Amino acid sequence: MMNPSSSSMRALLLACALFVAAPQAIAADWLLAASTPQVLPGQRFEVILIGEGRAADWPARLAARIERREGGPAIALELVAIGRPQANARQRRYFGRWPAEVAGVATLALADHPAARLLLDADPSRVAATAVTPDPTTAAAEAAPARVPTGQASELIADVAAVEPSAIGFHEPMYFLVGGKDPVSARFQFSFRYRIFDTQGVVAETLPVAGGVYFGFTQTSLWDLQSESKPFRDSSFRPSLFYRWTLDDPQGRGALALSGGYEHESNGKEDVPSRSIDTLFLRADARLRLGESATYLGIAPKFWSYLDREDNPDIARYRGHAELGLRLGRDDGLLLSTLIRRGTEGKIGTQYDLSYPLRRSVFSGVGAFVHLQAFKGYGETLLEYDQNKDTQYRLGISLVR
Repeated sequence: MMNPSSSSMRALLLACALFVAAPQAIAADWLLAASTPQVLPGQRFEVILIGEGRAADWPARLAARIERREGGPAIALELVAIGRPQANARQRRYFGRWPAEVAGVATLALADHPAARLLLDADPSRVAATAVTPDPTTAAAEAAPARVPTGQASELIADVAAVEPSAIGFHEPMYFLVGGKDPVSARFQFSFRYRIFDTQGVVAETLPVAGGVYFGFTQTSLWDLQSESKPFRDSSFRPSLFYRWTLDDPQGRGALALSGGYEHESNGKEDVPSRSIDTLFLRADARLRLGESATYLGIAPKFWSYLDREDNPDIARYRGHAELGLRLGRDDGLLLSTLIRRGTEGKIGTQYDLSYPLRRSVFSGVGAFVHLQAFKGYGETLLEYDQNKDTQYRLGISLVR
């Protein structure tokens, strides 16, 4: 029987895992998830991998490791694919055997994508009868050992239906950074998108194009840490309604996503400090893998037309009608991002982001990155869209980049 202190700690850690709707780990475009945070020592468990490219091209076996909360050497583990995913699926199910000697809360991480992490609880007090009875179609997989000889995985494991990915996901980078000058401030951003129609629902099955309709929301805030009352200097709220279409290269050399729709941006204030715009936008996000490595070049131009700018009629002089985003690096390593925006009268605002994954996440099952940001020019906040700022350096943590 567990003592009260260990039971409380386990409950607290599991609450952190369940906070994100399902246990999962984010590392840029790779997602590791499970339907439950509970596993049984010495027993089979399943996870879902969602990532880049076609799932059918992913290896049948993945190297992973288990990192225990109390520290010590990591335990190597192999995950074996279950079934054959659909032709254009971007997710695949894998199973493994949890080591009998590992009990309590531990982290499962992919060896090739170490920032993709998943918090699991191996509770030896749970009786085997509480485990979910396997589906008959996966009986062969249940009986198979965790280590399957090369080339035999597809013969031992029966086909299973693909798991529908969550309707809610990450939209733009999320971070919390501190620094800058005049005054010292924190800049933070969180963002999500929500797929309105379930791809297996009545609407999307009747009209498949509806499966690409999303609602998005992004908030960016500047928090004055130097003034006496520590006020928020400005916040930008950006709800949007858009359509998103993706295309993957069958050879795994790149990917393209196109988004277009309506976006409103406002700082939520009244009278003189009020700022708001309404736009129609089109954005492309292209990625090209460089050679055989995991390093890639990303290009993300965005174009927009103003529907309403009454609060700031001259904003196009400083913000223009387009911006260009560039990315170079690896999803599991160093990544440099640049955002360039140029107004119609040559006013320029540039932002540079350099980030690197933390090998041991301090945020439970969520991957984290150390993040350095530099901003110079016009448009750091919507309120100060027409003010030219000296270079502002900030350092902190990002969860999505």
